[in-house]
Amino acid sequence: MKQTLLIAALLFTTYLSRAQIEITKPIEEFAANKNTVVTNEKGVKYAYADWAKLMATGNYKLNPLIHDSDSTSFILVRRNEKAEDAKFAKLPKPVETKFFKTGGVFRFKDMIDMNGEQITAESLKGKIVVLNFWFIACPPCRYEMPELNTLVETYKKNKDVIFIAISLDKLADVKKFLTVIPFKYHVVGQSMPLFYLYGVDECPASLVIDKTGIIKFHSQGYGDGATPYWIKKTISEIQTQN
Repeated sequence: MKQTLLIAALLFTTYLSRAQIEITKPIEEFAANKNTVVTNEKGVKYAYADWAKLMATGNYKLNPLIHDSDSTSFILVRRNEKAEDAKFAKLPKPVETKFFKTGGVFRFKDMIDMNGEQITAESLKGKIVVLNFWFIACPPCRYEMPELNTLVETYKKNKDVIFIAISLDKLADVKKFLTVIPFKYHVVGQSMPLFYLYGVDECPASLVIDKTGIIKFHSQGYGDGATPYWIKKTISEIQTQN
């Protein structure tokens, strides 16, 4: 089941700027918790205290058993970047979006992130920009966030690479969500007009845009967790060419 946004009617309403996705359950429930079933790769179940302690080290991650809908079961695996890169390098690229085109020009708009920082189209000129379109109630959006966060950490000393996440959700909901599940991108909330402007009607969607504003990579969906690898690969290719 694809995470297609049921927002077509909202997109064309007169009150577009006020139309937002409604959260129907406590935001805390979107994060893994004591009710989450976590096993190792052999199917042996972990106690909550044990897997939570391992996750706190940063050396492990949770892979959802079902990545395109709300999953209550995950496999705890040790991080191995080299092995994962080797695996993803042998696989096809993630499915491309229907609303962007490789080689197309991306037109940036001025934005303000959740910290009140203004991100102008002018300030993004000459930068490599990584974009992510998401919303809170989208399971694969949440599942890929930890790996997207590792990308931000990888490039945190490189001021030429900017990460921006554009969310449909209300500012108050996004603010609370970020205390439950951190997202290290520049998060821009309450952005239905941007989804409409760019024609995005399915999440998650990721893009990598080069320093001249050309789209070099775009993907739609979870892609079996491969999207972060392809983002990193594309950034590297852009840097090599410049």
